[in-house]
Amino acid sequence: MRHFLFIAALFCLAPVWAQHQQQSPTNVNVSGVVTGPDGAVAKVSVREIDSEHRIFSHTRADGNGLFSFRVRDLQHSLQFYAPGYRTFTHKMLGAKSFKVTMEKRRTSPYVSTAKVILKSEHLFCGHYMGEVVRRQAWIERMCDTLYAIIVPVEMERPVDEYPAGRQLIVLDELGRQVVQLENVVDVYPIIGDPDDVSQTCLAQSYTGTDRIPGVSSDDVRLYAYPHFQVSRSWLETFCNKPELLGRLAVDTYRANNYWNFFPTDKTIELIRKTLDK
Repeated sequence: MRHFLFIAALFCLAPVWAQHQQQSPTNVNVSGVVTGPDGAVAKVSVREIDSEHRIFSHTRADGNGLFSFRVRDLQHSLQFYAPGYRTFTHKMLGAKSFKVTMEKRRTSPYVSTAKVILKSEHLFCGHYMGEVVRRQAWIERMCDTLYAIIVPVEMERPVDEYPAGRQLIVLDELGRQVVQLENVVDVYPIIGDPDDVSQTCLAQSYTGTDRIPGVSSDDVRLYAYPHFQVSRSWLETFCNKPELLGRLAVDTYRANNYWNFFPTDKTIELIRKTLDK
């Protein structure tokens, strides 16, 4: 009787298993072409990843942007990476042929000339979840009227990027938004603790040359260094009215994670020295 029930269960499950196999073919060949604003993008790295960003297979497009390789599951995603272009992730959804268009990364026109004129953990101090937070941040002078505030962000996954478009949101003591600072460059994670990172390492964050896709986050800590553009007049206003900085959020994707900010005399002194340089 038990043997009969086992055979019956197999017959019942067989259609379900077959349907799953039909929906998610495994070990099949996919192909495609990668283009950009100026035509084919050569030597693009193409990876098969799942929803947890684990890499299953990998290839590289040829000089004409053509690629072809076998993937484990057509329900996974293809991720395309090339220096100078924004990383692009595309769900396969059972398809086997792809035409992908990659966008060039925006970079600041001041990247090569900007100077770090302040690097201090006294720039952003506050409370978050009952803990005292001293957030290391830097200021670069981009020109006489524009500056960039750099707030190191530890990335959760090595394949992440910190895309342009995220913001640094500042609210006053009453919860009213005072300013929304835009990230002015596409920044990729690099190996470099904020205490040790150098100007050379920062330059690598613009080119992506130090990214190591596939490395476990348990093995190394990766940081991105987004640059939030701010005007000289706003920094002067902050020095005169420090109460305008009441709460802070690093980006809109974590907008509920504001933390209370207390501008110290040391912070104001550092900002004023920055403006005097």
